[in-house]
Parts: sequence; structure tokens; C-alpha cells
Amino acid sequence: MDSGMADAVRDAGARVVLIESIPLVLHGLRAALEGDGFTVPGATGDPHTGVRAVLEQRPDVVFVDLDLPGSTGVGLLRRLHRQSPTTRMIAAVSPQHDDDSLLLAALTAGATGYLLKDTETADLLRIVRAVQRGCVTLGPRIGDSLSALLMRLAGTDEIPRFPALTNREQEVLRLVSLGYGNRRIARELFISEKTVRNYVSAILPKIHASSRSEAILSVRLSGSPADGSVSRAG
Repeated sequence: MDSGMADAVRDAGARVVLIESIPLVLHGLRAALEGDGFTVPGATGDPHTGVRAVLEQRPDVVFVDLDLPGSTGVGLLRRLHRQSPTTRMIAAVSPQHDDDSLLLAALTAGATGYLLKDTETADLLRIVRAVQRGCVTLGPRIGDSLSALLMRLAGTDEIPRFPALTNREQEVLRLVSLGYGNRRIARELFISEKTVRNYVSAILPKIHASSRSEAILSVRLSGSPADGSVSRAG
């Protein structure tokens, strides 16, 4: 079985609850997800109804609109994370409201996905799949916010221990989390840049990250997971 078929099998039947205030966006999300094989057991623009759906259905993923009227989106994330900790959360925001402080607040509240509401359907589906599998995943146009966020998160060289990593991989990950490039890591550890690249390639799947940026977020927002996977901050 190739990787694409394996992904399709793993995603089959994944359940997603949608909490989105704009009806057109809500209907579009539902159509896109159901058209790609996901099940949507709840879709609402009301946060209270959304919380009830999550608690009753215990979905794999919940999509949370941070622009919900009369509700603090980040507060809703915290509540959902506290009451349904096994449900992974994606935070969505209108482009005009996006900034690095909101990104940081959403991630520290427990979200492992963050995107803009005008994200292309193909990217949306990719993010939902990745989050459902446990990856910290950001939309394709979060670059400026991410850069500012990483500058904040790189203030310490202490990182949690990941049991799935070897001692050398743990050390490489620590240097990656400080924002070091391959050349600098190679100098620090007295190894070749090619060896650094090989280590990074081995590390990313072990901590459920798909890029160096996501690895940094995973490290800085995680506790010390007992099973070697990345846990979400509470």
C-alpha cells in the first residue's frame, strides 16, 4: 500500500465538528469535508451548541471560529481542551484579525491547527488530516505571525525529553528549537551538514511535525510526553 492509500485509509471515518459563525463558510466547510470522506456529526454557529456537540459526539477534530460573536474564541478553545482533551482543535480566523498574539494564544490554549478562513480547500483538507494525526500544523500564509511567534518561543534552550528520540537526536532537536540552521548545528556538534539533515529528517516524524517550524512549535508548546508524541498545551 502506498503512502497516499495509507493516508486515505487512516482518514476514513474521521469525525469533525464545526463551530463557525458565517453560514456560507460553515456550509462550505461541511461540503468540503464530507466530499473528502470525513464525517461531520455537528455543524453550528452557536458556541454553546458546539460545545454540547463536542461533548456528546467526542469527535476527532473540532474546527473553532475565533471570530464568534458574543464569545471569546480562545476561551472556547480552553474550555473544549479541558472538557474533551482527546479532541484535536483547529482555530480559524478572518485574515483582517490575524496577528502573532492571537496565534500564540490559540496554540497555548490547546489548538494544534491554525488557519485563515480564506484558505484554499486543498490546504484546509491537508491541515485537517495532519491535525487529526497529531501534527501541529499552520495554514500556508501564517509566515509573518509564525516568525514573530518563534522569536518569542526561542527564549530558552531547555526542551522536554522525547523518549522516541536518541540522545543525539534530542540534542539536534534542542538546537533546531533555538532557530539554528544546519551549518551552525554541524559546527556545534562537530558533524557534517548532511548528517544534520539526516537527523532532522528522522526527528520530524517521531515528534509528529512536518517542518522545522512546526517542530519548534511542537517542542515549545509541549509538555514531556510519555509516549514520544507531542502533547498539546493546556
